[in-house]
Order: sequence, then C-alpha cells, then structure tokens
Amino acid sequence: MLTHMSETVSRHAYELLSRAEVVQLIENVKKYAPELVQEAFPNIVTYAVFQRILSNLLKEGIPIKDMVTIIETIIDASAATRDVDAITERIRVALKRTITRKFCENGQMKVITLDAELEKTIITSMSKSEQGIYLSLSPDILQNVLSQLAENIKRFNELSNKPIILTSHVIRIYFYRLIEQFYPNIYVLSFNEIANNVQIQAIGNISS
Repeated sequence: MLTHMSETVSRHAYELLSRAEVVQLIENVKKYAPELVQEAFPNIVTYAVFQRILSNLLKEGIPIKDMVTIIETIIDASAATRDVDAITERIRVALKRTITRKFCENGQMKVITLDAELEKTIITSMSKSEQGIYLSLSPDILQNVLSQLAENIKRFNELSNKPIILTSHVIRIYFYRLIEQFYPNIYVLSFNEIANNVQIQAIGNISS
C-alpha cells in the first residue's frame, strides 16, 4: 500500500514542478557544471521549454536526478529538432541506466509486449494535427487492445509488479498517450531505453 502511494505521488510530481523550482534546479547544476549551463540557457533551451521537458519525464515516472545528462542531451538533440516530444524521447534513451535501475529487479524486467502486426497497425494509424501526432485506431481495435491490456494488468497485480508495456521507440510516446487515458499509472517503455544486459521476461502479449 505504501509503495503504491509513493508511486502515485511520484507520478504526480510534474504537476507540482514550478518555474521557480526549475530555476533553482538550474542554479544547482551551475555550481558544478557552469559551462554546461551557460551553453544551454537561454540560447539553446528556455526555462519554459526545460520545464516542459522535465514535466514530461516526471509524468511518466522517470527520475530527473541526472541533470547533466539531461542538459547535455538537450544540447545535442536541439541541433536536429526543437520538438519537445522528440527531445524528451532522446533524453529517455540517454537515461537508459536510470530507467533500467528503476524498473529492473534482479537483472530481469517483466513486461507486456505488442505483437509485430499490432505495431504495424499502430504505425499506420499515426495521424498529424496542429497539436501533433496522435493514434487514430478504429474503435474495434482500441477496444480489443484495452480488453487484452486489462487481462495482462491483472497478472501484474498478482505479481505485485508495476505494469510495464514494452514497445518500439517509433510508437512509444503515442501509445502511452493513448493508453494512459484509461490506465494513468501504466508505464510504457521502448527497447531503446533498456540496458542490453537486462533479461526481458514477457508475461503477456497484446495482439491485433
């Protein structure tokens, strides 16, 4: 129960992250990496964008203690894109050791996987609007996915594990945004975010 409460509080930390706290975080980094901070702010990334990036990470339960890696990745990624979602995804890959430590137990990670045909269907359903990319799955396919997901989450609850879905990096963020409307405490990770030495144990699969 206490673990569940801790996870719930952690997943809502992004709602409490103020601009003043973001500025303080940057000031703290400046004490041991002043040149890095000077390079990044404000020419490459503004405080407002940095706050959005940190909020994206916190919302999905990703620790932000490794500020040097986060800022370095923003600098590198910004040479190719200014899209906040794309930069956040690059940071998640750079934080694979942190992510692995959080979700791995005894060298293993129990996950729910998506079969190849479903991933293809999801990629085909990716649509673009002024607000960005989203998934436009048919109601029948979505209901089928949610039904299978509900059964798989029951297995995780029996094992007292955090429900984790493992996908390709191409669909990760979009699948998460689709699913979290129904399961706000779900974790969706990509293969690129997991260290190579981790043994992946699929305890469930979602098919098309």
